[in-house]
Amino acid sequence: MVSPLSPSERSYILTGLSHPTSPTRLDGRPLLASRPISVSYGDAPQASGSARVVLGGTEVLAGVRLEVADVDPSDPSDLSAWRTRVEVDVTPQAFPQMTAQGLSLLSTQLTNILLDHFVPSVPALPIIAPTKYFIPYLHLTLLSSSGNVPTALLLAARSAFSDLRIPRTKIIGFEANDLVGKAEIPEGADEEMEKDLSGIKAAVRAGRGGRGKGKAAVKGGDWELVLGEEDRLEGREKLPVLVTLNLVPGSDAVFLDASAQEESACPDRLHCFFTGEGRLCGLRMEGSAGLEVKRIRGLLEEGKRIAGELVKSLAVEQAA
Repeated sequence: MVSPLSPSERSYILTGLSHPTSPTRLDGRPLLASRPISVSYGDAPQASGSARVVLGGTEVLAGVRLEVADVDPSDPSDLSAWRTRVEVDVTPQAFPQMTAQGLSLLSTQLTNILLDHFVPSVPALPIIAPTKYFIPYLHLTLLSSSGNVPTALLLAARSAFSDLRIPRTKIIGFEANDLVGKAEIPEGADEEMEKDLSGIKAAVRAGRGGRGKGKAAVKGGDWELVLGEEDRLEGREKLPVLVTLNLVPGSDAVFLDASAQEESACPDRLHCFFTGEGRLCGLRMEGSAGLEVKRIRGLLEEGKRIAGELVKSLAVEQAA
């Protein structure tokens, strides 16, 4: 959030953006050019996956930790219990003029964007389907803001899951003789096996730091961690990216990656969510002016092109 623009400042910005032949921006970028994007992986070594994204002056740190949870397949309300949990923390230094209540409301709004348009694309991480899963807990911290916060958040979430290391597990057979050397399990053995599960949880929470071997007894079978072996998230290249097209009032012009001043002058924008394969998976309109239906197709085609370029550049950077 920036200080409110004066009428002359707003007019100057809008005049430059809407010029029919030579549109100009405050930083000299073309309308559909983004500020430099920097992505680093593994910035939180105790997390199971983490990334830091810097988009212009907007910086986000994201981390994913895994926990083990039970899912009751007979309970319809519990069938999606394996889905990713999300928390967005907006720091006071990102918006120094906001009140604590305003920061909380903004955190909720940004969390809902991720829950609606990112989380549904994250696949399940079963240990023993359909009753035992790894549950990802995604935490994002907005450290600073200079515009285009939702795009930076989604990039950070995607990058953290691209960095995710999932402990490899295997199903093991359970025999009473292996536990006590007898055909019958003595009273209290179940409690001892449940205690073992806490060790698994501690190892998983520690991310890469918990590469020990553990064993747990669960209904329907037993499982254990495979010492020192981890898997990457399958289908991580298909996770969505966000392209935000900002609309210029009184003009058909659109521009990409708005700065904080440009967002203040142009409050209407179209958030387009595309999978890594280029399929539209979400659409969100922000602002009060609305959008003519006849413009939507062209905007979506432009958004798809930009999303494709972004996905390719992220793949190249991660490979490097």
